[in-house]
Amino acid sequence: MRTKDLLVGALIGAGAAAITVSTIASKKTYISPEKALKAVKGAVKPVYTVKGSWIHMKTDSVEKFNLPYTVYAGGLTCEKEGALQQLDFMVDAETGTLVELQAQ
Repeated sequence: MRTKDLLVGALIGAGAAAITVSTIASKKTYISPEKALKAVKGAVKPVYTVKGSWIHMKTDSVEKFNLPYTVYAGGLTCEKEGALQQLDFMVDAETGTLVELQAQ
């Protein structure tokens, strides 16, 4: 009887582990909004001097170039050639890649 109980316990444990692993693997992980903002600032640094910035802390789903993206949206106040300029951006929440940057 002890062998049977041990076998049942092992099967239950293996099943629970399999469910946990599949649940963790199916969840998409996103970079933090702070890390995404830092990536955007780094991308525009060669062209602009960033004076201020903001980012939404929640992700949005958008479609660009007929492809779905999960993005963070935000904005920058930048100086270029002595003039201040407002820029809006969208950055991929999974990779930190700049998806869109446009002047207001």
